[in-house]
Amino acid sequence: MQIERESILSQKEKLFLITKFTEEHPEASIQDYYKWLYFGEFGEEEFNTLLTGKKQIPELHVILSEIKQEATLDHSQARLWEPLGVAARFVKVYVSPYYLRDCPIKRLVNLIERSPAFRGSRMTFKLDWNTVKDLVSELRPDLGRRDFINFEERINFHQLPELSFTDKFVANNPLHYRIVSQKLFFDYFPEYMDNSVFHPFDHNNSLIG
Repeated sequence: MQIERESILSQKEKLFLITKFTEEHPEASIQDYYKWLYFGEFGEEEFNTLLTGKKQIPELHVILSEIKQEATLDHSQARLWEPLGVAARFVKVYVSPYYLRDCPIKRLVNLIERSPAFRGSRMTFKLDWNTVKDLVSELRPDLGRRDFINFEERINFHQLPELSFTDKFVANNPLHYRIVSQKLFFDYFPEYMDNSVFHPFDHNNSLIG
């Protein structure tokens, strides 16, 4: 039954997720908060290889290459997935833990291809951004409201541009991953769902590995 995990998060749950991200990523800049929230609402932008002028490499081959790069790392305690933003629309799936759990790579590619259909709304993103701005400016004194305003002016916030995580954030979080629809992912892999991640205040939820 999918109802609980597809439900909209409460304000309290959103504040919990923002706080958790802040605690886990002290290196995050305002741009990283923006990207984290953007991923959660809109997922990954579709890449147009014609614009880049580069020969397209099949996604399956790219993922297998990334797994090979991480083969010497210890993934025994690694998370398979983690939430993104506060919209509960998309999750970050780490490719090596996914592979090591014998999940099919071709299925992951299929989920990536289908995920754009689950993109959210600009209005929801802007409302959630205000929540991020209010809470983070309290949790992180080094990131004040004026800093957020300066950031918004610099990127033309009203256009909601596609930005990247900062180099510092990437350096602190180097593992390869893919962004996929939460609904699609747990439709195929319900055994990895953990409702307590999205609904931490519901004591009826149990932790699932």
